[in-house]
Amino acid sequence: MHIWVNVNLLMNIDFSGLLKLYKELSDASLSFIIKAGKPNIILSSTDELNAETENIIHLFYSEFSENKFDIKTISQLKYTDVLQSHFKCKSIYGNFLANLDGHNYHLFAICFNSLNIVKKNQHLDAIINSIKTQLSLSYELHEKLELTFSKIDAVVYSYNLKNESYDYISNSAKKVLGISEEEIRASQKQILRKIARDDLKGYKDFTKKIRQGEPASFDYEYKSKAGKFSFLHHVAEPIVEDGKIEKVVGVISDITREKNIINKLKKSEQRFGMLINTAIDFIYSLNGFGYLVQVNENGANALGYTSEEMLGKHFLDFAAEYEKNDISKSFQNMLSSKSTIHFEIDLLHKLDKPIKYEFLATPLLEGNEINGMLGIGRDITRRRKNEEIINNLNAKLKETQRLVEIERDRAKQQITILEEINILKNEFISNVSHELRTPLASIVGFAETIASDEDLPKDLILEFSGIILTEGKRLARFIDDILDFSELESGGATLNKEEFNVIEMLHQISAKAKEDFKANNISFTSLIPDAEIIIFADREKLVKAFNTIFENTLRFTKSGDSVSIVIQDFLKEVGIVISDNGNGISENDLEFLFHKFHSSGSTNAATPTAGIALSLVKQIFDHHKGLLQVKSSIGEGTTFIIRLPKKIL
Repeated sequence: MHIWVNVNLLMNIDFSGLLKLYKELSDASLSFIIKAGKPNIILSSTDELNAETENIIHLFYSEFSENKFDIKTISQLKYTDVLQSHFKCKSIYGNFLANLDGHNYHLFAICFNSLNIVKKNQHLDAIINSIKTQLSLSYELHEKLELTFSKIDAVVYSYNLKNESYDYISNSAKKVLGISEEEIRASQKQILRKIARDDLKGYKDFTKKIRQGEPASFDYEYKSKAGKFSFLHHVAEPIVEDGKIEKVVGVISDITREKNIINKLKKSEQRFGMLINTAIDFIYSLNGFGYLVQVNENGANALGYTSEEMLGKHFLDFAAEYEKNDISKSFQNMLSSKSTIHFEIDLLHKLDKPIKYEFLATPLLEGNEINGMLGIGRDITRRRKNEEIINNLNAKLKETQRLVEIERDRAKQQITILEEINILKNEFISNVSHELRTPLASIVGFAETIASDEDLPKDLILEFSGIILTEGKRLARFIDDILDFSELESGGATLNKEEFNVIEMLHQISAKAKEDFKANNISFTSLIPDAEIIIFADREKLVKAFNTIFENTLRFTKSGDSVSIVIQDFLKEVGIVISDNGNGISENDLEFLFHKFHSSGSTNAATPTAGIALSLVKQIFDHHKGLLQVKSSIGEGTTFIIRLPKKIL
């Protein structure tokens, strides 16, 4: 059984006078507190407590009580009357006082000498009543204190240096330290073992300072039995009596939340500082007299200074002389209105070059008094120059727009809708007639030659027949293009889509195109990756579109030129770039390149080609949700850029 004294609880009871009365009256006496629900004596008022205290308690009850002393039985009793009736003196001249405060039993037992009892009876009753009252008040105060300590994140303690033991530990120890009062009393090194290693030296210096009689405080990291880390603030003050340190009273507070808040504030300050220092604007703060107390480095560098060179100097020292009166007026407006102000001034660079700044400044208030200013300035020199240029351009633009409107009105008067339709009709007839007449003329001419000359050599007949066949195919292809384009444009055509490897298709098309270019002494380069790129499309129409592009390229290139095809594999689409360094296409022709029946004469072919073929190509890629762009310059060549969506697996 572990026995210890709690002197704080009954410190207001006059035991010295009571003990004097005991010597005159009592055969024996004893007072102690038993923790409710626990077989453990936690307080005793005997003169001295030593290893024989437990035996003294047992002997006392064996001598004077009718019941056998059983601490376990006592700790289970729940009511004052049951507790008091449990202890009865063998002599009728005895009294057991009991008090139950809900958590602790207090037993105060006195058995009297029967010879002196009558003489001192009245005085004894008064003492007993006084003890009852003082015990009741002590328990009420104790209960309030314990309730208070249980609600705060702090441990209050009193340590007896003489006995090297705790006189008192508040019931919040478990909550704050993760160890109970009993565990601390059983091993005083419990707390020391759980202090972070980096803080051990500081903690030892802290305790050393206290033992030397100086109040001290120390913050340290603490790891509870459950492995939870926290930060504690430990304040202690030695109690000196007769020149000697008798006790140490202290408070251990859990400051984890405060520490975390401070750390977050420090991080926020660091981030805010980084933000200010990385900003290209001029950010500053002034004291109440207008002197710079903070400047960001980039802002100072923009004026040719370092922040250290600017600190401590007056704001007006960096302003152009002609601006100082306006700055003073702006500051006066801020002082009178106590609100944010906006102003523009010229600050002088270290090399005396004026730089136009736009400022926003706000007063720093302490109570109702202004004790400084916080501001941000932005270099607007270039912006002001650009604004001046824009204003001049706007004036010219308005004049240009006026002239354009005049010309537009004049054009509207000259061109009617009927004239435009007539022009389009004539252009259509002319282009189609040309495309039909050219192959027909070849077919008819060579056919008449074969028919009229029976002695024509066989090899010449074969050559003329080949020309007739080629021109016939050309004519058929042109008619097919017109029909296909008509279907695609009207929305009546359907795409026969299927999954296939576009790389394989482009290899086949490139191989055929290479032969055609080689026959015309044009070099051909293909950069096609050895990969599998699956698309979902109408293979036949795509083959027709790419063949048309290569045929068009052949028309716009000449012997000695070069052509290339490059394939690029993107995340969701495949890119095809077909380039040549041929004749190129003029800006005017490029604008109408995909218009129906538009023709250009800048080719190496004998006759120009109608734009129906490229219009059909554009329609095919559009119906595949693809992209077709053309870039070209006269004498530099032409580039076709195609993008087709991939099949997403």
